[in-house]
Amino acid sequence: MACITLSRNFTHLIVGGGTAGLALAARLSKHTELNIGVLEAGPAAWDNPGINVPGKFGETLEGELDWQFETVLQQQLGEKKQGEANGGGVQRDGERERRNGRSLKWPRGKVLGGSSALNFMTWNRGCRGDYDAWATLLGETVRDGGREGWSWKGIK
Repeated sequence: MACITLSRNFTHLIVGGGTAGLALAARLSKHTELNIGVLEAGPAAWDNPGINVPGKFGETLEGELDWQFETVLQQQLGEKKQGEANGGGVQRDGERERRNGRSLKWPRGKVLGGSSALNFMTWNRGCRGDYDAWATLLGETVRDGGREGWSWKGIK
């Protein structure tokens, strides 16, 4: 593990340079009295074609930019049997059924931009209730779109 010495003092250090960490850093940096730092485990892969070229779909998965996590065994999925696309794995043991389960790959980005850098340039907007709850939590008035723009209407 490398040891890095920082030559600046930060008032706030955000761990994780994924979408949420970078959005938080951008918001906090609007306060000029704060000195914001972002710490990311992976590289800044500005010119990586696997991230920037849509036709390279999937090339970054299971590579150096992916943490290569897997889920714990999911008993509801059963075991994946040869020739089965989505598993099954129910074994009969007398009168009972027994499911052995299997794990799934769970790609997570180890790169500046986080998992969003691996998501093949796709975007899904969250649900209205989540955005409005964040706005309320931050003291915004949801009805008027929120002062800071965290509500559903405020992020348009």
